[in-house]
Amino acid sequence: MRLALYDIQKRKEYAREAREAFVHTEAGREISIKKSMLDTARTFLGTRYRYGSSDPKLGFDCSGLLYHVGKLNQIQLPRSSALLAKSAPHIPWKKARPGDLVFFGDRGRIHHVGIVSRTRPKELWVIHSTNQRGVIDENVLESSYWNKRLLFAIDFTTLKELRSLSDTDTASINP
Repeated sequence: MRLALYDIQKRKEYAREAREAFVHTEAGREISIKKSMLDTARTFLGTRYRYGSSDPKLGFDCSGLLYHVGKLNQIQLPRSSALLAKSAPHIPWKKARPGDLVFFGDRGRIHHVGIVSRTRPKELWVIHSTNQRGVIDENVLESSYWNKRLLFAIDFTTLKELRSLSDTDTASINP
């Protein structure tokens, strides 16, 4: 009995050490950044919609939500969905993972952005701020409106890397 308890404690200790070591790897940091952004976005579910706002007291538009979530995570993001879309390389939306950004538009224009909360076959759950329901988490593939406007995604970590590089470049130019 004592040996079994010791084994369980040792396994828990090894698991904790492995998790801590993983957090310090590049993959671990990427997952941590995405998880933090997603966890922060979830805290605003139910917040009302307000065009042009990034203030949770007033409400959010789609890019205002992401701008505010980024700010709370010490990440400066562009304020509009169109500028966000130009900030990093695009990936097919089918390859998006939780924490990535997904973009919507029509007639060659980007007009909406959200953060992927989870994916499953034939499901793409996105936290976004809509003018009808405010900040929600919905499967956009079930929505005839959003499904036909789905364009592409951005791996959030590539966006973060680009922002960090541009911040470093600016710092070296302006001491």
